[in-house]
Amino acid sequence: MSNSKLLLSQFAELYEKQDILTKLTSREFLHGYGYSEIHCIDLIGKLENPNVTKLASKLAMTTSAISKILKKLLANEDITRYQCDENKKEIYYKLTEKGKALFDEHFKRHSSWEKRDEKFFEQINAKDLKTVSKFLTEFNKYLEAQISELK
Repeated sequence: MSNSKLLLSQFAELYEKQDILTKLTSREFLHGYGYSEIHCIDLIGKLENPNVTKLASKLAMTTSAISKILKKLLANEDITRYQCDENKKEIYYKLTEKGKALFDEHFKRHSSWEKRDEKFFEQINAKDLKTVSKFLTEFNKYLEAQISELK
């Protein structure tokens, strides 16, 4: 097997195991929400006056994809819409109590995931970590270029 095929296979295995860990460690009420939906909730909880354009930009998604996610989150009563007095044309979003619970749970899950994996990284020498970090930075740049080409 070539080095590139081996790496691709290892990435696939990593993604599968991360997915399994996520499902095993997430609270029941996070089930039924996809990655993009949870991260949309996360951004609505963090951004000032979040709107479709801001969310699409931060999540590197189209405005129509964000609108579809927001429609589902509105239907689930995870978020509500609002308008500012200064600009009645623009629609913004904020978390409901249910949305805040999802936001808080996502934060807890993310923190525990970081703490869990930091224990592993502490066992790896600094030179190897730097090499892996450099590789991942370059691979992410490559993936960003691929995404840009497809938009």
